[in-house]
Amino acid sequence: MRAQLVGFAPDLDPETPGILTDCDAIIPTTQGLSAANSLVDANLPALASPATSAFIALLLDGTKRVLVADGPRIEEASSGAWVDRSRVGGYSGTNRMRWAVFGNNVLAANRTEVIGQAVPGSGFTDIATSPAASIIVTAAGFVMALNVNQAQYGDAPDGWHCSGIRNQATWTAAAATQCAYGRLLDSPGAIKAGAALGSDVVAYKDTSMYLGRYVGPPLVWQWDRVPGDIGCSGNESVVVVGTQQFFIGPSDFYVYDGTVPRPIGGATFNSTATPVREWFFANLNQQYRERIFGVADIPRDLVYWYYPSTASSGELDSCLIYNFRTNQWGRQAVGVQAALLYSSGQITYDGLGGLYATYDDLPDIAYDSSFWLADSQAPAVIQDGVLKTITGEPGPSWLVTGDFGDMASYSMLKRVVPRYIVSPASATGTNFYRASLGESRVQDFTVDMARGRFDFRRSARWHSYRLDFPGRMSINGLDMELTGATPE
Repeated sequence: MRAQLVGFAPDLDPETPGILTDCDAIIPTTQGLSAANSLVDANLPALASPATSAFIALLLDGTKRVLVADGPRIEEASSGAWVDRSRVGGYSGTNRMRWAVFGNNVLAANRTEVIGQAVPGSGFTDIATSPAASIIVTAAGFVMALNVNQAQYGDAPDGWHCSGIRNQATWTAAAATQCAYGRLLDSPGAIKAGAALGSDVVAYKDTSMYLGRYVGPPLVWQWDRVPGDIGCSGNESVVVVGTQQFFIGPSDFYVYDGTVPRPIGGATFNSTATPVREWFFANLNQQYRERIFGVADIPRDLVYWYYPSTASSGELDSCLIYNFRTNQWGRQAVGVQAALLYSSGQITYDGLGGLYATYDDLPDIAYDSSFWLADSQAPAVIQDGVLKTITGEPGPSWLVTGDFGDMASYSMLKRVVPRYIVSPASATGTNFYRASLGESRVQDFTVDMARGRFDFRRSARWHSYRLDFPGRMSINGLDMELTGATPE
């Protein structure tokens, strides 16, 4: 019997061919499933306080600024250290810092203070006339502030306010500057998220969405409600990939391209249903769902969503991984504080000596990794206050298959041969069996891989397997020797 492995799909019938019912540190690739990369220290000291958000700003001349909000400060990575770039007096409140780039200006907002701006090489200063905003987005030559509070217009969680055109410092509504203000009142609740979609802006409430489009004076921006009762509760759960936004809604995962939001991840299984939906929302700590943090790994076609599980008290302790090319899923148990795209462009051959004393001190990253390319960006996280890239050699991983067999008859399992794309240095395999899919699986033998295979001997109606790997590995299927047998 041959099975093509098609990823983590715990919601489906366990006899669905090729699914994984559980796994850890497994990512879906265009060729199959691989062990997840480990985290590598980016050679920066630990932050003084836990990070709440992080951002990489790409400026007009191609230079990049890596910024992190940690408590009352904004800090920038510079020459192997963190430099305080905070506004005078620091920051207060408990809201996440949100970021945007407008020309060469980096903007920051946390809905407690007014929007701040930083020109290249300097710290943040207040834009005195701007609103306090929960979310800021740049599109069509404007800065768009969402969920705003300003003395002139009052506190408006459902409000939007755009700057003057091509001027991030103009915030007084006027036809001449096209600065404008309004509210999204067609559905209840506050604006929870926002992101640019080309020159448009998408605003999300908990169970509704709006598409904003620049139309010029006198309306300036026109907002149309997207049909349906779909929204999202956290700004960082919206991940922009090209002309699409991937996001976590109230009860499913969606992609939006300016038409209608569509559930994702079901095409592989000839279904429109996302095969991790029920499992995810049962394992998500709903009280802290607004803390979900997403980041894209464009070269590998992946979206990582870090989320608080029911085992956490609000900390991001788990990750669900989606491949938007193959519509397949993986997962990993990992704790982080924030996620971002990180650029290693500041590392050059001439500067290696200032970062690492010897070649043995270099991080455990493959020489052909995009991490070493000057213009590349790699997904990264902040873990325990330390910035780490997701580029290291893979560590331990494991997967559990669905069930193979027949309800009407027993079969004898003799052998499992993985079809590796990249063979691991070693592996162990454990077989499980049961007489009915409604019963609990019974653990049987654990054996070491020998000659690229696992040898078992078990008669049962249903068989499944757990495979454990110590490091680098890529697999796309299993060949199993199942023969007829009499019941035990």
